[in-house]
Amino acid sequence: MSLLLLLPVLAGMAALVVTGVVRRSPPSREHAVTAARSHARLGSLAAVVLGAAAALWAGTGRLEDATGAGDLGVTALLVPIAFGVVHTAVLGVAELTWPRPEGAVRRARLAHRGLLDAAPRWLVRTATVAAAAAVLTLAGGALLAAPDGRSVTVEDAASSATASPFAGPVYGRPAALGLLVLAAVTAGALWVVADRAAVATDDDRAEAALRAASAHRVLRGATAATLTVTGGLLGVSGHAVWSVAASSGRDVLGLLGIGIAGCGLVALVAGCVLVCVRAPDVPADEPVAPA
Repeated sequence: MSLLLLLPVLAGMAALVVTGVVRRSPPSREHAVTAARSHARLGSLAAVVLGAAAALWAGTGRLEDATGAGDLGVTALLVPIAFGVVHTAVLGVAELTWPRPEGAVRRARLAHRGLLDAAPRWLVRTATVAAAAAVLTLAGGALLAAPDGRSVTVEDAASSATASPFAGPVYGRPAALGLLVLAAVTAGALWVVADRAAVATDDDRAEAALRAASAHRVLRGATAATLTVTGGLLGVSGHAVWSVAASSGRDVLGLLGIGIAGCGLVALVAGCVLVCVRAPDVPADEPVAPA
């Protein structure tokens, strides 16, 4: 079950690698741009491979120590988190080892770069929505969970109904810690992208595209992992709410549970679609206009 949360991410990443091999940006006449492209491709491939290895380790290594449904649920949550953290960390290391400018003459661009300046605006908005959804899901689960921290209970004077799993502290606490680590690693990787030396090229469009592609890769993996975790929590919580509603005869509550589960499915699909979106291409060479 734990590996099921990773399948959409891995499928998207595999499709991304195949697409990257089949469809490439036009070749560049500048050695610095060619070297940067090659470095970015190798870094992206290493991030996918090592991220998948970390996810497999998290999903299989903890199964031996799992003693109940709660442990299995936590393991399922750690699978996409492990992928996101290692994937993002490897991209950050790749940016730290970015090819340095070479030659006797170097041109320095005096440009202030913020943490998210290079990232595509739509991806920044998507990451913001994903983070907000994760916070609301974890906070709501902590407030509404039963005292055992992993189920939801509805009771009145005549009856009581309980269902699990639910996004209470048993699942929410490790998910929150993992997502906080992912957020810290993502911020560090984005800072490295913004701070690294510019590619030595006469085409400012190529430099901007290379930096935008780096920021895109960092945010893409982290946001997809966040959406996967949030979607999983919403899916199981919505099912638990629907179950207690069916047991207690509360139709409105049942509709709410279906809506919550539906939001979880949307988040999972969005995470799968997101990892299939390629990073911006470097534009083809054009003659540089005289100043």
